[in-house]
Amino acid sequence: MQTISVVIPAYNEEGRLPKTLAALQKYSQRSEATWSITEVFVVDDGSKDQTSSIVKKAQATWANLRLLELNTNQGKGAAVHEGLRQASGEWVLIADADMATPWEELEKLWAVRDECDLAMGSRALPKSDIVVRQHWLRQSMGKSFNKILRSIVGLPFRDTQCGFKLLKNSPFFRTEILPYLQVARFAWDVELILLLLRKKQRVLEVPIRWQHQEASRVHIVRDSFEMLWTVLKLKVRLSTLSKTGSSSA
Repeated sequence: MQTISVVIPAYNEEGRLPKTLAALQKYSQRSEATWSITEVFVVDDGSKDQTSSIVKKAQATWANLRLLELNTNQGKGAAVHEGLRQASGEWVLIADADMATPWEELEKLWAVRDECDLAMGSRALPKSDIVVRQHWLRQSMGKSFNKILRSIVGLPFRDTQCGFKLLKNSPFFRTEILPYLQVARFAWDVELILLLLRKKQRVLEVPIRWQHQEASRVHIVRDSFEMLWTVLKLKVRLSTLSKTGSSSA
């Protein structure tokens, strides 16, 4: 039986976290033949509300629940990186606190684990099941971002931003990828994918069930421009490393 760590980055999630944690606790108690969720990390990214208090309260009845706290708000990427550094499972499920993707969708990612080192949930494939769609403007911005992203860095994937990813937590990943992750905010997953591909690791996009949740933490204009600027800087950084022949990421 293989072990799975769950990493949930959270910023001001007091309203949504109780339901998310309750559902995950119930799901994690299911008896599975091939995997077991052995630890769950909620990484509080400098929240100003009761996010940490909610996790501490839930710990009273859930021994596998862990709280990691960043002193200041550093960004989703920084929170994910901290969770990855602490995770000891053979695989790590990175999931958003809003539970836009039901926990049961883990089984779809798990089914392809032998084919990849990163299985990414996708909202943009023909078999993706979108129960509640985003506002048309957010949908348009998201599609435009992915098209621009693909043209800038050449990624073949249709949805890199879905917050549901299963990552192989191998010794190779911990020594050759994790130490070089630098993007602290929203384009953290683009960096992760690019570094994995650069090291000849396998990345697979998997259609999942997804439902839009209100109270998004992403500012549709400001954060889109920030993500694009981050991706441009990332391309330059990786290009520089390639030209210098550096063996590091």
